[in-house]
Amino acid sequence: MRKHVTRALLAALALLAAPAAFADGPGNAGADVAAPPARTEATQTQPSAAQGRSGVIPLGDEASLNVPQNYRYYSSEEALAYLQRNNVAAPSGTVLGMVARADADIHAPGTWATIVSYDAIGYVQPQTAAGLSDANFEAQVREARTQQNRPFEGFAAAPVFDAAAPHVTWAERAAPPGSQAKDLRYEQKTLGRYGVAALTSIGSADQMAEMAAAANDLQAMLSFPEGRRHSDFQAANDQVSSYSVPGLVTGVATPAQPPAQVASTTQPQTNFGGLAGWFPWIALGLVVLAIAGYMMLRKKKDDEEETEATEEPNKADKPETT
Repeated sequence: MRKHVTRALLAALALLAAPAAFADGPGNAGADVAAPPARTEATQTQPSAAQGRSGVIPLGDEASLNVPQNYRYYSSEEALAYLQRNNVAAPSGTVLGMVARADADIHAPGTWATIVSYDAIGYVQPQTAAGLSDANFEAQVREARTQQNRPFEGFAAAPVFDAAAPHVTWAERAAPPGSQAKDLRYEQKTLGRYGVAALTSIGSADQMAEMAAAANDLQAMLSFPEGRRHSDFQAANDQVSSYSVPGLVTGVATPAQPPAQVASTTQPQTNFGGLAGWFPWIALGLVVLAIAGYMMLRKKKDDEEETEATEEPNKADKPETT
């Protein structure tokens, strides 16, 4: 009896231990390693496009832009990257930023944009603008571009100077027709007291009408603060630029002249300098003096001859004494 009870207890213990043995025992569940944590699929995001902004944009101490809502201003880093992507020469001076239409993608190959820059070259004298009308001016620009290692296919719009603003505007073809590169530069350079602010629109020839239509809007955005405008120039204290208005187009400096000397170049020059206006009166005075001197000498000679004539008869009538 005791033997049967012992066997029953052992059988019961075996039944109780069986689930645990089967749970940890060999099977087809794979390696005994922790399962990897559940993870959501990573979202692939592209770098966001440059974010421009509108409103008043200070450009250091020298100038500012008031960008309307239909345009955007981008940083100088974006402007330099745009020039590099399009293999375009940067304007002279310091690149301060870039302006493009609000609906434009500045990274798209066909987008035109306007580089904003400032060149602290001093006060450019507006009287020098007459040189833009020289018959060989385009040839001078071509020669300058050759020295600057920049392509020049001619003017798309001849340089024009607006004395009221004052600023000079022109457009030049920077690559042969049909080129895949940006082949048009539409330039607007505005004169300030201490330098020149430039708006350089870069695009293709078939976009020129669009650039020209936007030129007035772009020009209206730019302003100089009070005290730094072109009209605030003080001849006694301020530096006169070595660049003339034509030099802003060619990019070639010329010897500076004081304002008074430049103003006098509109009048005929003579070797008498400041006496040129008095020369006719001085000459007339010398003629009058010469005539008066001649008349006095003539009268004196006539008086002497008359005296001699009256003395001769008196000598003939006088009796000789013995």
